[in-house]
Amino acid sequence: MRLTPTERDRLLLFGAAELARARKARGLRLNVPEATALIADTVC
Repeated sequence: MRLTPTERDRLLLFGAAELARARKARGLRLNVPEATALIADTVC
């Protein structure tokens, strides 16, 4: 599968945001990169 650089970045961001959502659902505090990924995924 060929992805453009933008699509690759978006896919990486989505994966990080999903991880952050799972950690938040378990009641864990998010670190800065996870919080940033979650915010960026919400905005984009």
